[in-house]
Amino acid sequence: MALTVGILSIKERGIVPGEDRVTNELSKMIMEAGGEIVVKEVITSEEEKVRDKLIEWSDRIMPDVILTAGGSGLGKQDRTPDATRAAMDREVPGIAEIMRTEVFQKKTKKAIISRATAAIRKDTLIINLPGSAGPARENLEVILGTLQHLVDMVHPRRP
Repeated sequence: MALTVGILSIKERGIVPGEDRVTNELSKMIMEAGGEIVVKEVITSEEEKVRDKLIEWSDRIMPDVILTAGGSGLGKQDRTPDATRAAMDREVPGIAEIMRTEVFQKKTKKAIISRATAAIRKDTLIINLPGSAGPARENLEVILGTLQHLVDMVHPRRP
């Protein structure tokens, strides 16, 4: 069964109609890896809005994974990790740690500013990624090969 994924793109400023580069990049990577995008949306960066969307998707749509893109840096509006923690049942710190470490060592020292986290809500794994297409791709590349195993650990025999 294909990995089901939701992509939530979080923008600091007003949402511009049209294509969202980071959503397109992440969708392409997931589909090339054999996954299926079951929901995607672009929203503004209010913490409560992000939290509520994570809860709604985890509880109603129930994708295997939700990838968030944006809002994980040091800016005052960067509240995605806080929203993720408010929605989670359990945190999975190793996922964000390995992404930061690998990207820091192999790509850019700017990875150190990431406050990204990963968590589980119900049977859904939530992973925070950067909001730009290139950095989001670099971070997802680090864990893409292990996503199915991670999901299997969260719910070994999901109906």
